[in-house]
Amino acid sequence: MNDGEHPTALDEAADWYVRRDAGSLDAGEEARFREWLMHPANRAAYEEIAGTWDDLGRIARPPLSPATRRNDTRAGRHPAPGRRSPSTRRWLRAAAALVMVVVATGYVLDLPLRFQADAMTATGETRSVALDDGSNVILNTASAIAIDYSHDRRRIHLLRGEAVFSVAKDAARPFVVDAASGEAVARGTVFAVRKQDEAATVTVLESRVGVSYPAGAPSAIELSPGEAVGYSDRGLGAVRSVDADAVTAWRRGKLIFVDRPLGDVIAELNRYQSGRIQITDDSISGHPVSGVFDTKNPLRALDVIERTLGLHSTRLTNLLILLHR
Repeated sequence: MNDGEHPTALDEAADWYVRRDAGSLDAGEEARFREWLMHPANRAAYEEIAGTWDDLGRIARPPLSPATRRNDTRAGRHPAPGRRSPSTRRWLRAAAALVMVVVATGYVLDLPLRFQADAMTATGETRSVALDDGSNVILNTASAIAIDYSHDRRRIHLLRGEAVFSVAKDAARPFVVDAASGEAVARGTVFAVRKQDEAATVTVLESRVGVSYPAGAPSAIELSPGEAVGYSDRGLGAVRSVDADAVTAWRRGKLIFVDRPLGDVIAELNRYQSGRIQITDDSISGHPVSGVFDTKNPLRALDVIERTLGLHSTRLTNLLILLHR
């Protein structure tokens, strides 16, 4: 079985499991299920799903509201011993659907970028790109750029993700990076730009950079080394002092956190692995996390965080990891 077939077996196994758990198979469908199960790969996938669902069933789920509980009672919906309630089955279907979305979304979202980008990286990959003028770009995980050079301007479009730009001096041709409707302008410097949806952050490591939002606005902010600014549709934020080397530690294969909320840390780890880590208990999202972790092994980082904070995880392969108390 090749790698492309495995998600299909898991998807089919999740569908069979949820339908059988709901008691919705007739005799003919049950026979087809038994035939499907005879394939060793299918059986392995089904056993994996079944074991994980059993683990999922041990996680506390949000209780039914009093109104919903009353309605279920009036309708005679009392789960039989040993069977999951309709609300539990809906929760399981949602989890199965999330896994399928995780598998498909990464590939689908990449398609438009592949037509636009001149250089891009996969999840967990970094890449150094030499530009024609002697400048250099280091792309972080799941990032993409389009290069647009002309006789009077050097322009880079950051389509997704994050990059560090080391700019060759050329006074006649400003070096411009645009992202999320804003832009950063430099003439010989080292700086980073990170795009998150319709917002972006610019961090300066060397020399100075002008940042404007929207792009081309006359009131640009000048950043010095160790300074950063973010912008979004709400405008330019306040300039703040940062440890620029720590912010760009991913160039050295490291992630550095100092008293960062767990929710932010998990969001960062999700950038470096193909699946998804999901916090299922909001009360733990604010726990502070400090540490230095390897970008090449985000799941090892998760293991350390679990042990340190006394948390647990339930895993449906590495495509979906539920983090909880």
